Amino acid sequence: MSQEYQLGAMKEMQAQLNLLRAQIAECERLQMVAKNQTKRDLYARLLVRYRAIATELEHAIANLPSFDTLLRRTTQELLPKEEK
Repeated sequence: MSQEYQLGAMKEMQAQLNLLRAQIAECERLQMVAKNQTKRDLYARLLVRYRAIATELEHAIANLPSFDTLLRRTTQELLPKEEK
């Protein structure tokens, strides 16, 4: 897998995580202002699912090579090889 692909995947996953966190915050807000129990329960169920997905995404991001690792690999590939 190329470094560019890995870096792109990392950025895409981080963007998705940010969107998911915004959705979680919005669900929390809507749950607090919901006028009836049915809506509060709906938002509670959504929050459980969204938080589970966020946790999975965080674990996936944590298991990707770090940006520093990708940058180091790319830099090493660009450097001329030492002749023996």
